[in-house]
Parts: sequence; C-alpha cells; structure tokens
Amino acid sequence: MNKIIEFLIYLVLVTGIAYGLHYFVLHMYDQDHWWIGTGYNLTSLYLYGSISSLVILFILVGADFAMPKHLGFIFLGCVGLKAIAGYIFIQSGLNLLENNFIELNFLGVFFLYMFFDVYIAFRLVNKEINLVEK
Repeated sequence: MNKIIEFLIYLVLVTGIAYGLHYFVLHMYDQDHWWIGTGYNLTSLYLYGSISSLVILFILVGADFAMPKHLGFIFLGCVGLKAIAGYIFIQSGLNLLENNFIELNFLGVFFLYMFFDVYIAFRLVNKEINLVEK
C-alpha cells in the first residue's frame, strides 16, 4: 500500500509541475490561441495522460503482487493498449491544423507519462536488487 501512495504522490507532482510549465510556455510564446475550435485543450491532454498512467499504475502494482515474474510482459501489454487508446483519443485532432500544434502537444504529454510508466515499472521490477544490496 505504501508503494501506491508513493507512486500517486509522484504522479500528482509530475502532472502539476509539467502542466504548469507547459501552460506557462504556451502562454509566454502566445501559442495558446491554437486550441480554439479544435475540441481539445491542454487540460484534456493531461487528464488523458494522468488517468491512463493511473490505470497502468494500479495494473502494475497488482501484477507485482499477483505475478511478479511476468511484470515485464504485463507492462509491454499496458504500453501497447495505452498507445492504441492514445490514438483513439487524438484521432479527430490529427491533421486539423497546418502547424501540427495538437499532435506535438499530445506527443509531449504522451511521452512524459510514458517515461513515468517506465519509471514505475523499473522500480517494481528492480525492487529485489534494492533488498539484496541492503
């Protein structure tokens, strides 16, 4: 249970800091007007990323408890499903604007949360090494 709380705190921190920086950069360079009329906004991108990472977090922690030897394969399956869900989420915004504004912002958010998922999987897979070193 302590792992879940620790990872949730990390998720909230990553989301808050990244969202704030992303919003600040778009506002500073006067690029936030591109969202108008697209049906997307920065909040929806971060909401998709954080919810998908939250689901993967619960799946990985549950798999670590139930079948720790297969955690890597479960992680790969989750990443594949997350990529498919991401495509479905952003599909109506593809090629909507000439400057690929939506695609680039989505990819930035997607890879941010993908790195977070990799970090979680890395910590869960390598927990035995930490126990042996102590």
